[in-house]
Amino acid sequence: MPVSSNSRAALLCSVLLPGLGQIYNRESKKGLIIFACAIGLGVLGSWFSGFNRFAMLLALVLLWVSAATDAYHMARNSGQPAEFYYRKPFVVAMLLLVGPLALPLLWESRNFSRTARWLWTILVVSIVLLFIATPYLLKGIVV
Repeated sequence: MPVSSNSRAALLCSVLLPGLGQIYNRESKKGLIIFACAIGLGVLGSWFSGFNRFAMLLALVLLWVSAATDAYHMARNSGQPAEFYYRKPFVVAMLLLVGPLALPLLWESRNFSRTARWLWTILVVSIVLLFIATPYLLKGIVV
């Protein structure tokens, strides 16, 4: 299948600004959510230091790359998402890499049962909450 100018334009838009390619593809809600998440990760990355900053900036890069890839594939497939994004290995990898940012992908996938979706959601949210709470929990232990 030849690459259309629309898919190249969508890719370029998302490379310039995360979420812009989705807006170009007339997926404004998705584009705004991606943009807001990118801003949030950028702000968090600037507030933290050390490994936490690296983790936030890595999540931002992963979000940016996946947004550009999504914009390209959506434009290329005439608005139909590529099935690749909903396969179990990809969804699990995204859950492990970007945590709660991948929950919409999990819930859109038809490859997970309702029970599995809830279990993954609870697991991811619990890990994020533990990650956030760890400094406060260790404050009294570590001198």
